[in-house]
Amino acid sequence: MREKCGLIWGHSMGYRGRVVAVCVVILFNILRYGYYHIYLGYLFDRSFFVLTGIFLLVAWTGGRQYDVAKFYAEKDPLTNAYNRRAIDKVFKKQIYQYRSQGKKMGVVLIDLDEFKDINDTFGHQTGDELLRCVAELIMNIAKKEDYVVRWGGDEFVHVILDLKEDTLSDYVRNLRIKLSNLDMELAQTVSASIGIAVYPDDGETFEALIQKADTSMYEMKKA
Repeated sequence: MREKCGLIWGHSMGYRGRVVAVCVVILFNILRYGYYHIYLGYLFDRSFFVLTGIFLLVAWTGGRQYDVAKFYAEKDPLTNAYNRRAIDKVFKKQIYQYRSQGKKMGVVLIDLDEFKDINDTFGHQTGDELLRCVAELIMNIAKKEDYVVRWGGDEFVHVILDLKEDTLSDYVRNLRIKLSNLDMELAQTVSASIGIAVYPDDGETFEALIQKADTSMYEMKKA
């Protein structure tokens, strides 16, 4: 076995020099991506196998690079939540399905209280850690099919798919409790202002639902 062009090449010889089987291990950047096996009754030039392996390697790594690029195009790098660009595309797809199925969807806007003061007092590193913890907390509450979005700065949006009747108030109550229990070693309890909207009751576009949730949030702040 020896390494060549990012591949490991090897073959086993059978009766009268005929090749019984060829196994090529595909490597890239020291990582083993897989194998391919070919069983033959005669001997090809080994360059055939090397070129075939390179073709597979390029196709494989190209696919992985596409997946990585897609991940970073849709996700917020700090919190691993979806970004605004991704949710716009996802929401349009969900609206098309929900409109025909008569289902409801919840949009919850979450704005961390006094986040600027936390950043100024404890530093941006602590602020970033708080954002990561809050995003993880919301993701743990969310159902597998839901979407958690970093809307910008200290704001998050939780899109609750297949919303059941009268569950949003329980969700908000549970979220407030879990936020207050976050152990961030701060001089204050973590809290958030929260606004809610329901599709299709409060709007049939994402923009309309966000606006309704934003209005709801400020009404709660005044109360």
